[in-house]
Amino acid sequence: MTPHELVGKSFAFEDGNKIEVIQCKQTEPDRGGHLITYNIIQGPGIPRKLVMAAPEFINTFGHLFRD
Repeated sequence: MTPHELVGKSFAFEDGNKIEVIQCKQTEPDRGGHLITYNIIQGPGIPRKLVMAAPEFINTFGHLFRD
């Protein structure tokens, strides 16, 4: 799975919380090569926008987006 394949994908948990990938941006190789911008949505609250290096994101959340 490449970082760009994640853009637009989301995963909804059983409790209604959701994670959605909104952007993949190329950056310096020492920062991981790509940065993933994603939202964490918990209940009716305001989404939290977070950024993580692509390798770390894929290691942490990649299993949620496998077909």
